[in-house]
Amino acid sequence: MKPEHKAILSIIEDYLTKYPEQRFGQALLNLNINQLKKTTLEHNEVPELRDIYNDTDDKILERIKI
Repeated sequence: MKPEHKAILSIIEDYLTKYPEQRFGQALLNLNINQLKKTTLEHNEVPELRDIYNDTDDKILERIKI
């Protein structure tokens, strides 16, 4: 496991310890690990998960720490 992985997991653990009522998926969104984007569907803006496949671990850590 890389140091960045450990740091991300530690942040998630601390967050879920502080907010145990949060579901795991909510925590990922609230920590800005997963992100939403606005997509237009039939002339309405609809939130959709942004594909974070190409985001590096460093970029994810930067988003979490903000």
